[in-house]
Amino acid sequence: MKRMMIAVTAASAIWLNAFADDAPEGAEVAGKESGGAKVAFWGFGNYGMYSGYQLYGSLVNSEPTLQGYLEGNMQFLYDDMDFGYLGIGLWSNTDLTDKRRNSYGKAFNEWDPNIHWGKTFWFDDDKTWGLDYRTEVVWYYYPHRRHNTMWGSTATTMDWNHAFELKNPYVTPYFKWVHEYHENKANLFLGGFKKSVSVCKGLTVTPQAEWVYRSSRYNWCFPTAGFTEFHGGGMASFRLGAEATYMFTDWFGLFAKAYWCHTWDHSLRAAAEHGSGADYGQYKDFAWGGVGVTFNF
Repeated sequence: MKRMMIAVTAASAIWLNAFADDAPEGAEVAGKESGGAKVAFWGFGNYGMYSGYQLYGSLVNSEPTLQGYLEGNMQFLYDDMDFGYLGIGLWSNTDLTDKRRNSYGKAFNEWDPNIHWGKTFWFDDDKTWGLDYRTEVVWYYYPHRRHNTMWGSTATTMDWNHAFELKNPYVTPYFKWVHEYHENKANLFLGGFKKSVSVCKGLTVTPQAEWVYRSSRYNWCFPTAGFTEFHGGGMASFRLGAEATYMFTDWFGLFAKAYWCHTWDHSLRAAAEHGSGADYGQYKDFAWGGVGVTFNF
């Protein structure tokens, strides 16, 4: 079974600033002055407590978890040319209850490292309109996994993801393609809209609406009668909510997020009603959220 948060994407990745377009102000810059070549080093992360493990609008675990993410990047520049940023990231999960202990253990039962490259292609000199692109390969590792799957005793699977954002002063549309290529050869597509609003100094609120579509083979995150069943593809889930971040300094702050998640697919809703979705078949519709700390470096 595959578990993931981007942000979060997770949670989206968007509350983690995962699709950063430029090195933040104050990032360490090193390099030779001759020829104008330089490299900016920067990163970010967070750690928090969540009401459950939510993935693409569906529940992996309906009971509380601790989840965190850490990312470091190098951005390459030469005179006025920006070659984008290259970096690594690591996401982790710890279940706070025994619900999944028999299958996955409990403390630090998932580690998801990634390697990625990203760049914003600006359409104007003022950098108000642009297309942000990020590609990454993600490995999902479950160190305490106790039961075999239909593919054997493997504890790892892999995604190759492509994410796009249309940067602009108004509402930001985004799109992500998740391609699972190691075991299931499946695809998932998500897209939505978000808008970051500066409420006051240090406080930013970002409402968001997101839809998830999965292929017929993407049963990892949406099982009905178990992982041997490949039911039809289609619109799977929807989530609506907001995230707030209060930065005490440029480097440290607090975050909170709350979402309402709706299961769209009729077979998934039936699985939830009859409890046939294993770890996933708890709720057709549910509220989900979390609080924690966030930091930049």
